Amino acid sequence: MAIETDELNLFTSDPTLLERAPDREYARAAEALAAIADPGRLKLLHALCLDADTPQKAAAWAGVTQSYAERELAAMIDAGLVEKREKPGGPVYAPRDGHLVVELHVALAHGREDARDPHPRLIARRRVVRAAS
Repeated sequence: MAIETDELNLFTSDPTLLERAPDREYARAAEALAAIADPGRLKLLHALCLDADTPQKAAAWAGVTQSYAERELAAMIDAGLVEKREKPGGPVYAPRDGHLVVELHVALAHGREDARDPHPRLIARRRVVRAAS
């Protein structure tokens, strides 16, 4: 399957995303979503995306206690969601990759919309171009 180049975007730049994936990929995707499916974790991840990169700053921004932030950041490190780097002023934290940031922003977009409101279409039907044999 090929996609017209003028139709490429973040979601269609990998044509395999338009095909059924192996079951293990759906299982891993569900695990990734489950790992952040907690309001406190979402707040902490959002804080990290906005440069609140220490447990103190992230806790203050997210409106949670510092002990909760430290515990959840450690759990998110173990889950592979967050990276920790040592700096002269102490450890700093950041989301591990851009996919996680996209997940966060899509989840927040859903959180801001009423279920009865019309939602933007993420992927419009694409014209499939068959490669010449």
